[in-house]
Amino acid sequence: MADAIHRPGVTSTEDRAPALQGLLVAESEREISVRVAEGTWTFRRDDVLRMLDNVGDDQASDGRPVLVDIRPGATADFTQRLRIDLVDRPMTIAAAPSEALGDELLQQLTATWADRLRLVDYPAGTGATYTYCQTKSFATSDDGINCDSLD
Repeated sequence: MADAIHRPGVTSTEDRAPALQGLLVAESEREISVRVAEGTWTFRRDDVLRMLDNVGDDQASDGRPVLVDIRPGATADFTQRLRIDLVDRPMTIAAAPSEALGDELLQQLTATWADRLRLVDYPAGTGATYTYCQTKSFATSDDGINCDSLD
């Protein structure tokens, strides 16, 4: 009958994601903000199921170490700290690199793109076509290009 014992404040981890671990840097009646290595999460207080002090975390420099359980389907804001260099062109954020490495993965990525748009691939040359290539230099740089077209 040990499985029927329920300790207060402890929930099963089988049906939920692991707690968010970070530093509590802001707290109000409406929101909480938790800093992690990649940036800062801000949650509505209603979306927070539980917040516990993280006694095992010694890195508390500018916040309180916490573990936060968030309800499924919660909406959050994520802010990321970036270094800005002033140059003669408009400020932009670089696009994430493609997850495709190599000709085969580029072909799969393009086929996925065509499937998502419900484009029919006709061997006769009409429909969606794609070209992909990859170049490698002796300095181990690896560049690729993907060109998609609708015929």
